[in-house]
Amino acid sequence: MILYGVLRKSDIKDYAFAVCAAIGHGRHGLATEMLVETCAAETLLATAKDRTLYYAGAGVAQVDESTFDWLKDKYKSHRIARDIKKKLGVDLMLVTYRELDFSPLISLIFARLRYWTVPEAIPTTQEARAEYWKKHYNTSKGKGSPEEYLERCKASGVDALFKGEDQK
Repeated sequence: MILYGVLRKSDIKDYAFAVCAAIGHGRHGLATEMLVETCAAETLLATAKDRTLYYAGAGVAQVDESTFDWLKDKYKSHRIARDIKKKLGVDLMLVTYRELDFSPLISLIFARLRYWTVPEAIPTTQEARAEYWKKHYNTSKGKGSPEEYLERCKASGVDALFKGEDQK
């Protein structure tokens, strides 16, 4: 079963690419991979439902509510907010936290904004991205580990997704 408003795993990659096209792909052009892998680590690419009722986050990328509020405030007058509205049709100031659970696009926008705040470039290897995710996204408060990130990417079929193999 696919959750969070996702029909196919490949939709996550498509939304991630669209978000990165609007906000930026990062110095090494790996933001799409980072977002898809984050969704794998957080929800097994929309196949694992968080049962904590918003305690551990919302949406396919499991964005925390405090992070959501911080990012909305941080970017409300920024050119990124204008780009998101123009290119993706999403007005950050009108989005509510609960919408993340039903819109993979909105969830991925906020995940990308979270990574956008990090001055370090997104790493070029999946192993290094696992460490980056733990340090900047899951943080010391989260239960996830870099090893689990890698296991969940493998279990979710992230590599096959980027090779163009159909993912239901």
